[in-house]
Amino acid sequence: MKINVRSVAIPAILAIAFTSSGCSPEKTGTPSPGSTSASAGSSPQTTPSGKIFGDLKACALLEPVTTPKGFSKPTEEDYESDNGCQAQKSEYGVISTYLVDKAGIDELTPGRGTKVPTQIAGREAVEIPGSGGTYTCMIGVAVGPKARMTVGTTLLKGSNEEACASSKEVAEQLASKLPQGS
Repeated sequence: MKINVRSVAIPAILAIAFTSSGCSPEKTGTPSPGSTSASAGSSPQTTPSGKIFGDLKACALLEPVTTPKGFSKPTEEDYESDNGCQAQKSEYGVISTYLVDKAGIDELTPGRGTKVPTQIAGREAVEIPGSGGTYTCMIGVAVGPKARMTVGTTLLKGSNEEACASSKEVAEQLASKLPQGS
């Protein structure tokens, strides 16, 4: 008797697929559906689950601060998080800001600089002069134990102190627009 390979293979593949999906043998009880998104009749959430910044965008924060000072229109970037932004100014340098919802200021690495504890608009913060080498400074502002905003300045010429003054000025202006965190 000749056996058709397809007639055996297809049911075997389907059996494997059905037994490997669905309920797990390790868990007992009644299966229930996972959480579902809000229905059309319910009110929208203002902050998505696990996202302390909600819909707040780094470029929306940075633009009103840098554009009046002659910086280019801010552009999105994702070096430190998926919610970053930078603005450039000819003959000056670059200012960037990031909203990081999965790492607090304790997790900032100083690069070539040294972390110095400080306060920005009444919030815990760290200042890192020389974070990226000469003419640079980063300020990290706590938004919660596991969330932060950073403001970094890289100057074309000047000093780390001047870069820190720039970062601090921008951070002070942005901090009041941040959520309180938990």
